[in-house]
Amino acid sequence: METLLNNLGLSFTLSKFIPYLLTILIGIVCAKLLSKHISAYKIIRLTFIILIAIIPFGIYFAINPIFQGDFSNEGVLIKKKLELPKNNDLLIIALADCPYCIQSQETIKLIHQKNTKIKAEYLIVNGTKQDSIRYARMLLGFASCRTVKNSATLIQAIQGRFPSFILVQNGIFKKVWNNNTFSSRAWDEIVSCIE
Repeated sequence: METLLNNLGLSFTLSKFIPYLLTILIGIVCAKLLSKHISAYKIIRLTFIILIAIIPFGIYFAINPIFQGDFSNEGVLIKKKLELPKNNDLLIIALADCPYCIQSQETIKLIHQKNTKIKAEYLIVNGTKQDSIRYARMLLGFASCRTVKNSATLIQAIQGRFPSFILVQNGIFKKVWNNNTFSSRAWDEIVSCIE
């Protein structure tokens, strides 16, 4: 459902929130309709109505859980001077064989589909030329890719967490998110910042 809402042009945050709201409303409507047909003691009737009201939300939540960072935007402002390319809008700092780094490519594709003007680049820390080629094949042109040497200031800026996502505006590093805080609100911020 999130994908459908996203494809209809809603923001990432609304696409994430609306299905939860709809399941709550469906539960309330079902409980209201069925409550008229339940003849039992008040406590049993009330228990049954509450269960019916929360079942749709519970099922959707079991399939699509809400994670800690899903509705937050906890990016950290960058205060250190970094020696990184400034001709991109979004830099993704990754490790070659990190499964979360590889998985992040799907997110970058979604962001790029929302705003095709975004120039993203994967920087693979201590990777080889083969790693760069492998990532480039997976990215299918949504982002460029290259390797970088291990840098103490870079590792400090991203707090040693991979993947990390750095927003660049007009050549200035603005914000950094790690994988746990890079969620729908951060995606919306990136899409709206780049024109």
